[in-house]
Amino acid sequence: MKAQADVQILGGGPAGLGAAYYAKKLDLNFAVIEAGGELGGNCRTIRIGDFLFDTGAHRFHDKDPQVTNDIRDLLGEDLFEVDAPSEIFSGDRFFKFPLRPGNLARQLSPKTLARIAAENLRIKKPIEQNSNFEQFAINRYGPTLAQRFLLNYSAKLWGEKPASLLPEVAGGRLRRLDLSSFVQEMLFKGKRRSRHLDGSFFYPKYGIGMIADRVSEFIGTEQFHLNSRVTQLHHRDHRIERIVVNNTSEIYARSVVNTLPLTISINMLSPTAPQKLIDAAKSIKYRNMILCVFCLDRPFFSPNASVYFPDDEFPFTRLYEPKRRSPHMAPTAQTAIVLEIPCYQEDPVWHMPGEDLRRSVWEALQRVKQISFDEILCFKTVKLPFA
Repeated sequence: MKAQADVQILGGGPAGLGAAYYAKKLDLNFAVIEAGGELGGNCRTIRIGDFLFDTGAHRFHDKDPQVTNDIRDLLGEDLFEVDAPSEIFSGDRFFKFPLRPGNLARQLSPKTLARIAAENLRIKKPIEQNSNFEQFAINRYGPTLAQRFLLNYSAKLWGEKPASLLPEVAGGRLRRLDLSSFVQEMLFKGKRRSRHLDGSFFYPKYGIGMIADRVSEFIGTEQFHLNSRVTQLHHRDHRIERIVVNNTSEIYARSVVNTLPLTISINMLSPTAPQKLIDAAKSIKYRNMILCVFCLDRPFFSPNASVYFPDDEFPFTRLYEPKRRSPHMAPTAQTAIVLEIPCYQEDPVWHMPGEDLRRSVWEALQRVKQISFDEILCFKTVKLPFA
């Protein structure tokens, strides 16, 4: 263990690796302490035979030019620019995602469209002081559109009632979904539609885990300490002084970058944190994620990078096909699909036997697209805590 490092970085996920990358560029003396046996955290790529899939439907978005250039330097020609669509499956129909007014007009019934139009005509300028996500969604898009495409999905994803969520969870994905956008799209046939981050992104040739691999190669393996779980954080005068690893090794800390979950960090403090901080930490909830992976004996499953499922009859929230991100993620004549099930630690689905889980997901999947049972080459579940 590099006990004399000037900077101790706790956690080897994307945040920890990012800190380590720039520490290396600044020629700092640092060490990364990671509990697991590999780097990347919940941003890894897993292999099953000739199939590759990520721990989630990851994309790399060009939001910061400096960061994008750094990733380009690391990956070179192995960083692809991808333009792959996504869709929402609701009411036994596929809708383009991000939602497009013209597509909605073609897919929804005249009665539903009339109701949405009437609701939007009654909407005044959105109130800036929306207290929760449900209020924001209804004030912005009307109850029919909000309930079908926003509120149902958010409840499944977060595991909480939309009224208990902050308005910020909406992001910007439905920014242009209003009555004027309907008119513009019908007049200009979508030519003014701006490029959207969900459909256009960067992606590494062999999966998102390539970023962690290249960062670790750039830094050097001697800086990383795997299978090293932080078990105690000794502090004094508002700073961490010593770090205990695996309940045995002790490291003196000059500076610490902590990327571990806050609920874990608070409980490791010695002396014990004030009760109000402990109570605050207890109020923070982390959602787990179950990945159900089907390797299939067919070239592709769908034309989409991702398909979203807001309706309650589907146990999963999203399906993604790694091969639609990079053709190198599966053999030429075969593909894999990954279905995501968010849940809490105490939810029954987290403890469901693998065969029961496979059957439940497979039966629901048949409503989306018929697949012969003989086409299944293999099935695997991956459980991700703190996802």
